[in-house]
Amino acid sequence: MATGRWISQSSARENLGLLRRGELATLRKVGTVRWVGAGTVVAAAGSPATHVQVVGDGELELMARQEGGRATMAVIRSGGVIQDIPMLLGNPMPFDAVASRDTEMIALSRQRWTELLASSPSLSMRWMTSIARRLDDDRRRLVVVTSKPLISQVAYLLLDLAEADLHGRGVVRLSHTTLSHLLGARRQSVTRVIAQLRQRGLVETAYGATVLLDEDGLRDVMGRDPLP
Repeated sequence: MATGRWISQSSARENLGLLRRGELATLRKVGTVRWVGAGTVVAAAGSPATHVQVVGDGELELMARQEGGRATMAVIRSGGVIQDIPMLLGNPMPFDAVASRDTEMIALSRQRWTELLASSPSLSMRWMTSIARRLDDDRRRLVVVTSKPLISQVAYLLLDLAEADLHGRGVVRLSHTTLSHLLGARRQSVTRVIAQLRQRGLVETAYGATVLLDEDGLRDVMGRDPLP
């Protein structure tokens, strides 16, 4: 099934992670490492992109400022990168990057980052691929949101953001509010759809988490690939 292949590839990207564990270990030796607690603003919207920052372990949410609060636009996990695109474009940080759990950050100055890319053509190629994948992921989500019913949108997002738990099952540890922000939908509507998926036996829910019980069933709900 084409949809199954695409979702499998999407999940294997570990949320568009660029760097592997061995490379992260090397990066810790040449970059500046710090641990931040959940809720910490790692990079503020409007701030200059003076460093490229890599998530060594943990999770960030990229959040757009709105009247009355902020809305989550993307989730960045281990091996993922922020501030590289703004640095390349000479733009300020477009979103607040907020740690959603205790998170290890590795920062590289522009000079050190440039030296690393110049010293490794393979790393440079994968970095370009990472940027392309992030842009492609945004495009696919836009197509899903504008062309599919909400239940298909939710199924897409759950499959795309699932992490493996101790039992090997996919689990999404994000609130319904965060999921609704990512889809541009109302929280109550997302909660209602997840209840429908639960009634079908496709997921089960716990506080702050949605466990995927039947990924093939969710793929059927999602439907065809959002793009060829």
